Amino acid sequence: MMKINVKRILPRLLVLMMCLITLSGGVYADDTVIEKNKNDCSITVTKYASTNGSSSGNNATGENGYTPDPSSGYTPLKGATFKLFKIANEDDVMNYYNGSNTTTYSLTKFSYSESGNSTYDGTTITDIKEGTTNEYGVYKFDNLSIGIYILKEVTAPSQIVAPLADPCLISIPMVNTATSSNNSNAKWMYDVYVYPKNHESSGTVELIKQDQNNHKLQNVVFKLYKKEFQSNGELTTEDWKDVTTTTDNGGASTTLTLKTDADGKITLANLPAGLYGTQYKLVEIYQAGTSPEGYIINSSPLYFKVNKDNTISWNNSSGEKGNCNNTNTGVVGIPTPTTEPKLPITLRNEIPSLIKEVQENGGTTWKTDEQYRLDDEITYRLIAYVPKNVAELDTYEIKDIPQGGITDSGDSSDYTVTYGDTADTCDQDLNADKYTWSTINASGSNGQGFTLTLKDGGKNATAGKYIQIVYKAHMNASAVIAGNGNGNTATLTYSKFIDGGDDKYTITDEARVYTYQYQITKYKDSVDNANVIANVEFKLLDQTSPERVLQVVKLSEGVYRLAISTDSVTTDTLVTTTDGTILIKGLENGTYYLKETKTINGYNILSAPFEITVNVTETTTWTPGTGFNVVKTYGSTTYTIPDAKGTSTIINKKGFVLPQTGGMGYLLFCTVGILLIGGGAALIFGGRRKKIR
Repeated sequence: MMKINVKRILPRLLVLMMCLITLSGGVYADDTVIEKNKNDCSITVTKYASTNGSSSGNNATGENGYTPDPSSGYTPLKGATFKLFKIANEDDVMNYYNGSNTTTYSLTKFSYSESGNSTYDGTTITDIKEGTTNEYGVYKFDNLSIGIYILKEVTAPSQIVAPLADPCLISIPMVNTATSSNNSNAKWMYDVYVYPKNHESSGTVELIKQDQNNHKLQNVVFKLYKKEFQSNGELTTEDWKDVTTTTDNGGASTTLTLKTDADGKITLANLPAGLYGTQYKLVEIYQAGTSPEGYIINSSPLYFKVNKDNTISWNNSSGEKGNCNNTNTGVVGIPTPTTEPKLPITLRNEIPSLIKEVQENGGTTWKTDEQYRLDDEITYRLIAYVPKNVAELDTYEIKDIPQGGITDSGDSSDYTVTYGDTADTCDQDLNADKYTWSTINASGSNGQGFTLTLKDGGKNATAGKYIQIVYKAHMNASAVIAGNGNGNTATLTYSKFIDGGDDKYTITDEARVYTYQYQITKYKDSVDNANVIANVEFKLLDQTSPERVLQVVKLSEGVYRLAISTDSVTTDTLVTTTDGTILIKGLENGTYYLKETKTINGYNILSAPFEITVNVTETTTWTPGTGFNVVKTYGSTTYTIPDAKGTSTIINKKGFVLPQTGGMGYLLFCTVGILLIGGGAALIFGGRRKKIR
């Protein structure tokens, strides 16, 4: 076989053998003739993700089989897209080698355009092929003809955070790098293998923040920290580094968005893996004026690792290297390890809730307001949501604070504490050893309330459930009659952070109860201001068969209220004033009776009790809270009867009354009677004498 002059053609061959990786050594070809009209050539790209820009001494040969050392950070990369531009054909190559073409091929003459109008030396390139690497990091451009090509990486997967690979010149055919000292293995190659590897692995975390009702939470703020792993698989001993920037595909620094959007989402893209993997820590923080109020700040870290093999690991046990353990109770489901470079995390923030209601008088419906008789038993209930992470809270306390007109009994037999999965299914008893109950005095009044504090056992039992407190109370002597009614406010106080601290949130809600009054005016003969009657006495009944007399307390002349159990001085007699009135306070809707027991001389006592009806409809206006901390507040109350004061008139009529003893009429009556009796006797005895004769 004829030998070619290697020294003569070597400089030209070296120009053609420009590639991503510089091929080293002298080049000699055993095959002296290039095959013409060959259309089955190929360029195979094997793409590696790497933290290094060189092959650490392992030079590529242009032949198949180059495998870098994985311990140096090289892993196959799926999803890298390359374009192959043909800038010279077979004739150009042949002329170049035979010396008739002295053109110098250089990347400086290449201009890339994403729109497709890429040029070489000012001429638009029309022969362009494109391909994307598979899961093995490989794409093969086949059915190529002899020519000179430029290979350019145009896109990389989203997890890649280093600049794209530089373009390279590839000649088909090319001479391989010699593998022996005397270059005896040099030959023409029509199938060329290249190994771009100047990229770094990275991962992306997509986090969605929601509450316990799956409502997405906006403006939740986080901080991101990282630590690097060492070659032995352990974390460095350095402190956690606050991560504030990342690098995009173009190499630019970008500030991470660490605040959830309107969909409750943040995307932490392009988090670098480092040489041996990187451990990340995502921590929620409170930012005044930004963070949604009322939600417990779930500051337990979320740990995840971006691996050098382009995957993300979720650290869910303390056995993971690096001693990171995900104990955050807000994570919805455990994210499973994935071969994809993205880790989805759903994180729940808890916000407690509170409802205060009063039971319908004589019924079972729960309402925001109702009317009762003074001293009647009133049933209230509180319903509160207990967050799943309640065990991590220093404070979770329910308090009931009535106004002065309401007093709860304070007796353990008059309240029940239950819990359940929903607000309407609290049917499981919470044992008294799982909470602390204490009676409190409402400030500045005679009212009483209570405080319930969950113990550890109660927290564990009710976490993520609803707790219901039902208790008995009554309106006391200080109760407001009609007007704005008698309020009863409940509060729920809980820690702002799961790791303790003095900062707390408070939620309030209230219910309202009413009691009414009724006034009568007593007249003689007719309704006229000149005919009012004072000192007429009545008894108040709430039923007549059998009679049930209600006890009252005299507040002032003609003004009475229903007696309550703690009153020491009561009466069953109501007396009209000089203006003929009696006002009775503390009544609920219903029918009552006034039984007259004494009236003025010359007038008859009513033969039957006088029926009165209390029939008031109140309408309470509530203002919904504008924030998490107030459920609703009292606005105003309107009535169908002004001031909720029922009124009636009672008229007494004159009777048939005998004259008094000692009067002139009485003497005249007696004289006439004697004369009549005497005359009758004379007639009887005179007749008898005549008959005897």
